[in-house]
Amino acid sequence: MPQEALDTYFLIGLGNPGSEYQNTRHNIGFQIVTKFAEKQQLSFRKESAFQGELAKGALLGRREKLIMLKPLTYVNRSGEAIAACMKYFRVPLESILVISDEVAMPFGKLRLSERGGAGGHNGLKSIEQHLGTQYYTRLRFGVDDRKSGDLSDYVLSDFTKEERDSLPELIEQAAQVLYTWITEGSEPAKRACAPLGPKKSEQGEKKNGEDKTAPL
Repeated sequence: MPQEALDTYFLIGLGNPGSEYQNTRHNIGFQIVTKFAEKQQLSFRKESAFQGELAKGALLGRREKLIMLKPLTYVNRSGEAIAACMKYFRVPLESILVISDEVAMPFGKLRLSERGGAGGHNGLKSIEQHLGTQYYTRLRFGVDDRKSGDLSDYVLSDFTKEERDSLPELIEQAAQVLYTWITEGSEPAKRACAPLGPKKSEQGEKKNGEDKTAPL
């Protein structure tokens, strides 16, 4: 079924429940889908039948219907909640988009793809197991990799201050990618993943061909 024929879109942000995980790298999926829901003037409410928080409605000013899920099963069991929601709402595989963190990409980099392996991400492994396929769209948000230590500890750690300062703009961009995917399709959404340009303060003031912010 071509994406243009869809009238319902199912967006899933991955993360762990609980305030202690709220701002961790593993919860960037929660943050992005929450921002997208806010922009559509929709809110999440806990739905025990789906083992998660659910937001439903229509894309603001348009006809497309939205179902958004934040699984509360912990990341490594995300597939359980997604499969239950798909079955109840009879959601086709083509309408699914999963938002997850990705340690194999630099911080803030976005990548949209229609298929792929789990790449060591336990949430994606669970989804693949319960859906029985790797053919579903996912938006990955780069959280960079650890310099040393345990991977589990790293993805459950908070972003650095510098990263936190950049997050609002990056999350806004990711929300725009979701909107583009729904309204225009995959290829325009992939183009919308392009890195953001440097801020004006980072570009420096140039005079006589020289960057005045360069070190002396």
